[in-house]
Amino acid sequence: MDDKKVSKKLNRIAVTLLFIALSTGNIRALDALNNDPPSSEADQMLNIRINVTNEKELKKAAETAGSGTFKTLTIYVQPKTYRVRDTIRIKKSNVRIVFEPGVKFLLGDHANNPVIGIGDWGNPPAKIISNIYISGNGLEVDGNKANQDSEYCTDFPWIRNNGIDVRGVHRLTIEDVIVHDARSGGLVVSWDSSDIRIVNSSFSSNFFDGVAYYDSERIYTTNCTMMSNGYAAMSLDNNLKDCIFSGCIADSNGDVGIFMRYSEQVRFNHCVIKNSGNYAAFLSHDESNNGVHDIMFSGCQILNNQNGGIYVASTAALSDYTSVIGCVFRGNSGDAVKSDGSVIWEAANIVQ
Repeated sequence: MDDKKVSKKLNRIAVTLLFIALSTGNIRALDALNNDPPSSEADQMLNIRINVTNEKELKKAAETAGSGTFKTLTIYVQPKTYRVRDTIRIKKSNVRIVFEPGVKFLLGDHANNPVIGIGDWGNPPAKIISNIYISGNGLEVDGNKANQDSEYCTDFPWIRNNGIDVRGVHRLTIEDVIVHDARSGGLVVSWDSSDIRIVNSSFSSNFFDGVAYYDSERIYTTNCTMMSNGYAAMSLDNNLKDCIFSGCIADSNGDVGIFMRYSEQVRFNHCVIKNSGNYAAFLSHDESNNGVHDIMFSGCQILNNQNGGIYVASTAALSDYTSVIGCVFRGNSGDAVKSDGSVIWEAANIVQ
């Protein structure tokens, strides 16, 4: 059969299908005219937007972020004090939450849960999620520690009741949040999390630490304050790598400004550490002799700490390459810089 006959035959088939569709109302007959393959399931997933104005809508939005089907999810939370008992869970990737100014999350009495949980809660986490963005605009997270019964989550006893708990998350940004009075820590990041930015936020009056970073890498904390926490402003441990604190303030914490073990390539740039109940910074090794390596303090102010400034409580065999450059030490009760044998490199510091 030549090309002209084939073309005429196809045209007759198309006209016939069009006639059937128009005469019967069966639009599906037109599908035979469409040469494009059916859309994949991923292409059919929606870019969902949810607006939250009350607790019921907040719970529904959290359920969607936990188990819904979407390509991207954006949640807008309107100004209000939301009284929450269950953790606001984000268990899937590609979630963005935008809080309007004036939003407060208040954990209910005896709830014994984290307020916000990002990532999988398996022990250990069963998967990694990614691409999470929290735009706080002054979001206040109140852990209501005075009215909780335990630091442990009731249904998940390996989870601590933190203000914000992050486990197994890659590419997370948290901006402009105020976290206080958590029964455990303010912000805790752990379990192979990476590429995280914490910006312009406050973590204060928490039972244990302001922020705690464990078993993670590339966490960049900028222009944050950690004040009046029960233990440390910053607790860093368990194979933490390649993290930077810039322009942060640690003030009036119960024990130390910085507690650090088993960490490497951590930088403190232009930070203020003052009025600690013990040392400004205590660096050491864990029970398996994993110490600290390549730690740098640059342009920091170390002021009025009870037992002294920076103390590396390790030998040279366990911890090395701590550098203190261009820092000001003033009003500390003990030594500005102290070591149990680990070499500390110092340059251009002012001690008063």
